[in-house]
Amino acid sequence: MTDPSLVSPAATISSKSSFFQWFCIGLVLITALSILAVHLPERLKLLLVFAVVYGLIAGGLLTSLAVKLDVPVKRSLLVSILCLTVFGQSLVLYLSHQRYKEATLQQFKLDKTSLMLNRMMQGEPPTDPESRKQYDQVLKQFEAAKQERQDKEQQLLAVSSYLQHRISSVARVEAPWPQLFWTIELVFSCLAAIWASLQVSHPDSSIPHPEESTQEES
Repeated sequence: MTDPSLVSPAATISSKSSFFQWFCIGLVLITALSILAVHLPERLKLLLVFAVVYGLIAGGLLTSLAVKLDVPVKRSLLVSILCLTVFGQSLVLYLSHQRYKEATLQQFKLDKTSLMLNRMMQGEPPTDPESRKQYDQVLKQFEAAKQERQDKEQQLLAVSSYLQHRISSVARVEAPWPQLFWTIELVFSCLAAIWASLQVSHPDSSIPHPEESTQEES
């Protein structure tokens, strides 16, 4: 066994340089993978399955890159792969939420209700006291309706609303269940990434060597 104190400083610097290079390239690859994942057709984004597949691709890709750059597959690398996988899944969530916000805002723009309310509120108030009283009551109702619509718009633009929208085809549940489900997906994605990493770094670990088979037979 090699004494750590005998490792040359040049080898240590080279190892750190390789790891830094791997991390930078891996960050770019994970970003590209996340952008690609966001723009996939919705029919391919199956709940839970999509997260697991993402983790498998991320873990295998990052570990293959590490092997190519001679970065040893040890605990620090696995932790880094976990961090990059979490970053990638968070980026997928952020970009997907942005697309959801754009679509929601577009729907509100196409809706003429707000425009009608604004036009009604811009009218001149009547001078007759009785009519003015009725006008003020109607104006308060319009203002309340407008405020309610704005609150609904802000609620629909929240991340929690998007997470709820994601699983609406399976179940209509309120917070915190959509957030909990996304957390479960994240955990499964990380586990898949670690499993893929171990498979790439030790592809023949499950296959017994001929020498081991001979010893078992004897």
